[in-house]
Amino acid sequence: MKRPVYTIFNVIYQIIICWILIILNAYYNDLILPSSLLHSSGKVGMKILIALAEGVVLILIVYAINRAVLSDTDDSKSQKGVANKTGKLQLIITVCFIIAVILS
Repeated sequence: MKRPVYTIFNVIYQIIICWILIILNAYYNDLILPSSLLHSSGKVGMKILIALAEGVVLILIVYAINRAVLSDTDDSKSQKGVANKTGKLQLIITVCFIIAVILS
C-alpha cells in the first residue's frame, strides 16, 4: 500500500517543486542578484545557480521525508535504495526544468 502513495506523493511534490521554482525565478531571484550583475552576461549563470540551490533544498526535503516513511517497512534496505533512485530522478528532472525555464 505504501508504494502507490509513495509514487503519487513524489509526482505531486515534483509538480509543486517546478511551480515554486517558476514563481521564485519570475519574481524573487532578481532581488537576490547584485545590481552590478543585472545587465551583464553573468546574470543567466547566477540565476541558474540560485535556482539550482533552491531546487536542491526542495529535493532534500522530500528525500528526508521519503527516507523516514520508507525506513519503517520490513524491507527497509531495498526501500532506501528506492528513495535514493527517486531522489536522483527528481534532481535530474529539476535541473533540466531549471535550465529550460531560465534559458528560454
